[in-house]
Amino acid sequence: MFFYICMSLSIILIPGPDMIFVLTQSISSGIKAGIRTILGSLTGTFIHTLLAAFGLSIIVQKSPFVFEVIKYGGAVYLLFLAIQSFREKSESTQLDPDGTQLKGFFRKGFITNIANPKMPIFFLTFLPQFVHVGTGDESFQIFFLGIIFIIETFIVFFIVSLFSSRLRDKLSGNALVSNIINYFKGTIFAGLGIKLLLLSR
Repeated sequence: MFFYICMSLSIILIPGPDMIFVLTQSISSGIKAGIRTILGSLTGTFIHTLLAAFGLSIIVQKSPFVFEVIKYGGAVYLLFLAIQSFREKSESTQLDPDGTQLKGFFRKGFITNIANPKMPIFFLTFLPQFVHVGTGDESFQIFFLGIIFIIETFIVFFIVSLFSSRLRDKLSGNALVSNIINYFKGTIFAGLGIKLLLLSR
């Protein structure tokens, strides 16, 4: 179990789309938005855990059609978020100082996670490596390992969100910085979308 915790933690610490998404949302909208984004993302991870535990992730792994549908759907959504971020420059010249504009952050985190076709394949190939075969409770073991992964992810992402939001607090009220953050966020979303479009099986 200790080896699994170390291995999974090392994977979580590698900046991926979910961590970058949490970071950008926390910088632009604060800790409350960051936490909601994290919870949305981890809800998607929980679903991936269930799919892996019951063997349903193999559908994504084996079906090119399902893989492509998820991939293009996720890419379109990320590019849509990029356009929204670029447009924020003309609509708002100040960061939300109270972090009150929170609507939709859970949904964004969830869709970004669930629309990554590599996630179910990752869970299907990574978690079973730490399962004791032949005990009769392989599905429960995969589920339990997934829960540990989710807890570790929450801790790491919360720290990322906390530090990002503190940086945001120091920059709040600066119109130039706000515009730069919006462009940075839009560029990140666009980059993630393009990367997802180029993703191959």
